[in-house]
Amino acid sequence: MLKISMMLIMVVLATCPTAQCKEQNGAGISTAAIGALLAGRYDNSAQVAQAQGKATAENPAPPHVTVAIEPTQQPDWALWRVHMDVDADTALDAVWAMNTSRRAFDKSLALIPYTLRPSVNAATVSAAAFDETQWLSLEACALRGDFGKSRINAHSEGEPCAAAGMGIGGKRAFLPASIEREGDRLRVQLILRGTPLRVDARRLP
Repeated sequence: MLKISMMLIMVVLATCPTAQCKEQNGAGISTAAIGALLAGRYDNSAQVAQAQGKATAENPAPPHVTVAIEPTQQPDWALWRVHMDVDADTALDAVWAMNTSRRAFDKSLALIPYTLRPSVNAATVSAAAFDETQWLSLEACALRGDFGKSRINAHSEGEPCAAAGMGIGGKRAFLPASIEREGDRLRVQLILRGTPLRVDARRLP
């Protein structure tokens, strides 16, 4: 039994060395570093242009989307502003607060989205005057996964998030279900007309 236990320990260590595991779940990364990696304005114009040449009525080009991630005066918080040009006549916007949170028991990181309280006008919200009390947690939609110094790959759990999202109406379509951040790219999964929409955006200078 002792030999078997030792072998299992060796397999675990070989599969995920301590430093590598810390890198993957964010245990060795500061929340400030994650905020700095995400901050910026992202635009999927290149994705739209590439798809337009191949677009059909059954498979249209993706809409133009911008995602602005604005740091606040609190290092663990940022505002995410999502703008979508659905068509030539329709543009939609949503704003979220994202809290970079570290779990106590395993030190892993997660991005926890917050939605505005119904009594707060979205037009009055600013990163410079961020007020945590204006927001309601959507912890069931937390994005968990790999958080590294130069790359993030995280997603939410579908069913718990779907249940939590019922209370926010149509805004649910603009709540990121998954994100990938690496290089100058931010890939975000949203929803368009009930169908998952994968946005491939690039960071603007």
